[in-house]
Amino acid sequence: MRSRRFTILLVLAGLAVMVVLAQARRGADDAVAPAPSGVWASPSVAVSPDVSASIATTPSAGAAPAPASASDTLEAVRTLKRFCDLVDDGDRRAAGRLLAGPWVWPRRELRAIARLSLLSARAQDAPRTGDIVLMARLRARLRAASPLHDGVNTLFFTLGRDGTTGGWLVTAVTTSP
Repeated sequence: MRSRRFTILLVLAGLAVMVVLAQARRGADDAVAPAPSGVWASPSVAVSPDVSASIATTPSAGAAPAPASASDTLEAVRTLKRFCDLVDDGDRRAAGRLLAGPWVWPRRELRAIARLSLLSARAQDAPRTGDIVLMARLRARLRAASPLHDGVNTLFFTLGRDGTTGGWLVTAVTTSP
């Protein structure tokens, strides 16, 4: 079942890339226009142009950070989806490799989660240039005491670039932005 979802995700990612390239050829700006901030994206359509375009562009106080590109946001959503799938499959060690360190989400807290499904994600303002903050709605089923509760939870995931591989790592998980 997981391979079917992954295949669908890859096909949709290809379609999103084709749409972005077609817009660039038509003389549009290099960046995709952002979607309204109230738009939620479900993981099944997380690679659609609407979702990849939901980039936070509101400047912070002081210098305005450069907004993340659509492809960066798409990669960050994929990383978050992969993290949820690994926790759901019980592979806590591989899920831990997607975290910047054990302090982000301790392994004992990951063990308490029986199932973790990403329902939707939305890009938020990033506190630092280069980071992407995703407001994610997750469905959790727990087997022991956990900071999460059974059912739908809303968490904010801050993702930053890994200095060695260049991939995305989860650098923080919070309940508020």
